Amino acid sequence: MKHLNSRQFNQYQRDGFIVIDGFLSQEEVACVKQGIDRVCKQNADLTTDYSGFNLEKVNDESFDSKVPPKQAGMLRKIQGAVFEVPAVKDVFVSMKMLDCMEDIMGSDIYYHSSKVMFKPANGGAPKPWHQDAAYWKNYASNQVTVWIAIDDATEENGCVWAISGSHKLGLIPHVQKELQVEESKIDLSKAAPVPVMAGGLLIFHSLVLHMSKKNTSNKPRWAIICDYDCLPNPSIDGHGRRLPGILENGVWPLRVKSSQAVAQAA
Repeated sequence: MKHLNSRQFNQYQRDGFIVIDGFLSQEEVACVKQGIDRVCKQNADLTTDYSGFNLEKVNDESFDSKVPPKQAGMLRKIQGAVFEVPAVKDVFVSMKMLDCMEDIMGSDIYYHSSKVMFKPANGGAPKPWHQDAAYWKNYASNQVTVWIAIDDATEENGCVWAISGSHKLGLIPHVQKELQVEESKIDLSKAAPVPVMAGGLLIFHSLVLHMSKKNTSNKPRWAIICDYDCLPNPSIDGHGRRLPGILENGVWPLRVKSSQAVAQAA
């Protein structure tokens, strides 16, 4: 084990998720926040979704680009965050992050996707119950999601809720455009909030059932997310964009040690 201890590893295997406090220093959090803020200011006049930039909508219909935004420039998501914010990329390809992922995933680690998630103060939209793997049906459900709090994520401002052990249920049918699991199919008695303080990270399997509620506080909730794969699949948000290390076929090996995996990636 390079970063996790045996208790953390066993908890991840049992529950499908763990929280690691203080993974990023205050200085690292501030650097990420400045980078995101710079991109937000560059898009302050945005009134329609474009590329990976998704706005908060007046009726919380995040998947309907025809619905007007709550206000110009109020972002809900930046998909492909590592391509838009260099400080986010630096976090997710760092040595300590890859050490942590190696403890969870094994020796072969590939980039899958990334995003910045915003939940604005006083009404940032909820996210229904879902499994991340439902969005990636063309891929085996092996991905691991790393969710890092840039602001303190509390129950009041919409922290993640999760169901322990739900990664063992397999992929559950999802419905509607938002791709959500009907609450009648979920044992909500097992649902629990997972608050994470700024700089802490939440690691969870792509089959873990999770959601977040509306932000009812006067404090925003920013988070950065990266999904890693143990197989050499093309990243889902590269769209031909190039950063050092990305192969022509869209596969981005971040740490690959097995010779077979190297051959597959090439």
